[in-house]
Amino acid sequence: MPEASNRIAGLSEDRRRLLERLLNQNGASGGGQGLGRAAPGAIPPVVPPTPLPGLQSLQSSTLVEVKANYKRFYDAINSQLDASVFGPFSFFLNYGYLPNLSPQYSRIQLPDHFVNKNSVRLVLELIGDCDLTDQRILDVGCGRGGTIFVIKQFFKARSVQGLDLSPNAIASCRASHRYDNVRFDEGDAEKLPFDRELFDVVTNVESSHSYPDVGAFYREVFRVLAPGGCFLYTDIVPKDALAECLAKLKSTGFTLEVERDITANVLLSCDEIARTRVGAYDAGNDPELMNSFLAAPGSQVYEDMRAGRWSYRIYRFRKPAAAVNAADS
Repeated sequence: MPEASNRIAGLSEDRRRLLERLLNQNGASGGGQGLGRAAPGAIPPVVPPTPLPGLQSLQSSTLVEVKANYKRFYDAINSQLDASVFGPFSFFLNYGYLPNLSPQYSRIQLPDHFVNKNSVRLVLELIGDCDLTDQRILDVGCGRGGTIFVIKQFFKARSVQGLDLSPNAIASCRASHRYDNVRFDEGDAEKLPFDRELFDVVTNVESSHSYPDVGAFYREVFRVLAPGGCFLYTDIVPKDALAECLAKLKSTGFTLEVERDITANVLLSCDEIARTRVGAYDAGNDPELMNSFLAAPGSQVYEDMRAGRWSYRIYRFRKPAAAVNAADS
């Protein structure tokens, strides 16, 4: 696999170390076991919670390996949460959002004491003034069902579909979110298992950074959205990849309606809650990995946001009312 080796060699030292760990198959941990425990001398399989520059240029066989390790990682994360006392309340894996002096766009005023308040705020800011009444909604990368929980609590959607690569995440969702007109299925964001033009709104919260082929994901979202449909999208993106990300979305056919940089709000949330979340996971996990996964202050992820190397964005895209699906052209 010489091409993959060349691409890895071109990454910065910390990114290369993360990717090499991710691709290493030795000492794989199962659900509920500590993450990052490996045989002596082996590199434990870990997952970087943020994008790795150059990842999409690796060979297809390498990308399959990357995706398999993401799936294994999130299966283990969900097993750990389900086995803990925090499981019944842990609907969210996102970094959260804390208001500052910048404009806020959520139309929902949360009470002072609300469980997972910062994570709920992130979803509400993403939805903003988008009317979800009687809409058919797909949440891609639904994780433990937090976004769908928010939609069911505060909005009157016609139906909601959750999709995630992790079977353990889907099992958790099915156990915790038993709503009418809501279903959860295992599936791949890059190959959505749905007919074209089936949804009015697609949401994606802090998930796309783990997709080896994010362009395929954008094309799939465009395909399954009905004409005039809305794509509500928020994630952390390397600053030097923002233009390419937007170019891919626009070339797919989307029209940009809203773009917001909420990095400062996300950092404030991480300052408040990230370290306290570590206690919800197995004590045997790799501390560096978990701090990075949760964007705890001082972690690589946190410092990359603070230094401006990565930016956390909210987007709203629209599929034109008379759109031609990319898959059909």
